[in-house]
Amino acid sequence: MHRLIALAVAASSLSLLVPAQQPVRAKVIVRGFANAPVPEGAVSQDRIVVRFEKALDDKVVTDLAKRVGLEVADRGRHGEFVVFRSPPALVDGWIEWLSAQSGVAYAERDPVATTTVAPNDSFWAPYQWNMYNTGALSNGHASNFGIQAEGAWSAGATGSGVVVAIVDTGVAYETFGGFAQAPDLVGRTFVSPFDAVTGDGHANDENGHGTHVAGTIGQVTNNGMGCAGIARDCTIMPVRVLDASGSGQFTWIVNGITWAADHGANVINMSLGASSGSTALQNAVTYAASRNVVICAATGNTGRSGVQFPARYTECIAVGATRFDGARATYSTTGTGIDVVAPGGQTNRDQNGDGFGDGILQQTFAQGAPTSFAYYFFQGTSMATPHVAATAALVKSVHPAYTAAQVRSAIESSCRDLGSPGYDTTFGNGLINAAVAITR
Repeated sequence: MHRLIALAVAASSLSLLVPAQQPVRAKVIVRGFANAPVPEGAVSQDRIVVRFEKALDDKVVTDLAKRVGLEVADRGRHGEFVVFRSPPALVDGWIEWLSAQSGVAYAERDPVATTTVAPNDSFWAPYQWNMYNTGALSNGHASNFGIQAEGAWSAGATGSGVVVAIVDTGVAYETFGGFAQAPDLVGRTFVSPFDAVTGDGHANDENGHGTHVAGTIGQVTNNGMGCAGIARDCTIMPVRVLDASGSGQFTWIVNGITWAADHGANVINMSLGASSGSTALQNAVTYAASRNVVICAATGNTGRSGVQFPARYTECIAVGATRFDGARATYSTTGTGIDVVAPGGQTNRDQNGDGFGDGILQQTFAQGAPTSFAYYFFQGTSMATPHVAATAALVKSVHPAYTAAQVRSAIESSCRDLGSPGYDTTFGNGLINAAVAITR
């Protein structure tokens, strides 16, 4: 039944006051899409592998190399080949000359192997441009403004051992009552669910927004279906603080933040916002920060200056949104207090030429249909923020002893500068770079 996959484009402008998931266009795909073709293998630019018909001892090889102007870089374990190094521009000429010499069985370039980190999830290529490494191709178009997730994965960062609390509309994390677990979340570990709206202990999503956010953070990856998640081995804590309409009382959010801080969350994602704050909300954020939790929050979707709350609180990493080409998404709220930006998408453009607006793709459901799942393109700072929360999880998984302040510093100090040189109130410190952040 899951071979029938619906792709829908939706604008997600969630705030505490105004829900906005307005379908723009839908298309049904009868089968999934194959991964992009693997590019031809790279080769080292300066290394030549030579097999002599008879093994030569080290001194003979070294003397030979010195006479002709080559450098010995390596040898086979049994002396079956020698690796010479040459200026890259001369390699082809050396291969041709060496191949013509008597006593040489063959001469060739030295191929390069890399870790295979591109996941086998069917919509990875060309749709998840937001996670690509710089220069990766999305349907023939270079994706130069992804967050470098592949680079982080190849270095072994997966979010393992890190708990990310999704303080939102809930998550489709279980089959219970009239709810079902999202198929692309089957296999993800969930802990300590909390529903601040009803208090029934089941943080099931009635809106679809929180499930989409959860997918960006921790969608099950390499399961041969759907989409990949950034912190692909993290543990998710579903915390419901917004109702079916996408609205929530501040006290619900306060209780959700406090719950997450008290139950072992390392990272809190809040893809929500309001134009004003409150003492209770400020106190909850301060409390979570005192419990060494990294707190990520959306700047808002107003399209003008004035970072919303709780993102405006200094304890939060305030996240704005970019589109496929790295420009500010037109809806993204700017202003003093913005810390970083991440891909949030812009669904009224198709800059990567994949036939869909450039939103952020993940599995969720249409509002009011929590058992009917499809893959939706959403846009918003709500979609940008989980990129940062997931990157925080990657950093924490690589550096488990890091404090929240050190994780935040790793993220902010590794950003790709956009806009005016240095910090500015449109892009903050710049576009996050997961591959570099884990090395800080």
